[in-house]
Amino acid sequence: MAGPMSATRRTRPTTAQCIAASLFALLVVVAIIVIIWLAVRPGKLHLSVDHATVRGFNFTSGDDGLSGTFVLALRAYNPNKRSVVYRSLDVGVWFKDTYLGGAEVPGFRQPPRNETRIDVEAPAVRDALPRDVEREIKKDRSGGTLPLDVHVRSKVWFKYGIVKTRHYKMRASCPLVPVNFASPTSFDRVYCYVHI
Repeated sequence: MAGPMSATRRTRPTTAQCIAASLFALLVVVAIIVIIWLAVRPGKLHLSVDHATVRGFNFTSGDDGLSGTFVLALRAYNPNKRSVVYRSLDVGVWFKDTYLGGAEVPGFRQPPRNETRIDVEAPAVRDALPRDVEREIKKDRSGGTLPLDVHVRSKVWFKYGIVKTRHYKMRASCPLVPVNFASPTSFDRVYCYVHI
């Protein structure tokens, strides 16, 4: 005669239990994906022009075009909780649709929640400008203020601990940056539109 069973008999999980376990596993996977996405997605970056002047500004005779150097003080702000690395910055100075000069600025690593000043000296192009553009620039200069557009391009990536994102193209547009010939030290910060 067999003795009493010492162990309880295991029951098979019901269909409802299988569905619940599958849903829980799916939620865990989704949560992991969201956490990884939050860690590696591109964060917001801020850029502004804090000052702008021009040195040796003049129109040369003949076809030599414009002479001078655009001197800019940019400010980059990283509001994120992770570092951002700029490979390099291509800075261009424009008058409406006409390119006036530019420079390439070395890249740098910016810590979280940090402001970094970027000094730029952009030589003017030596090519002759269209006559209507030259007339407009001379008119604005005689009025005391020359409105310029500053465009910045770069490749950036973010680092969060050991996690490094892919490279993103960063473009910034800073419209109507005033170069004040009458009072070169007077300047109101111009905020840029940044796209990643």
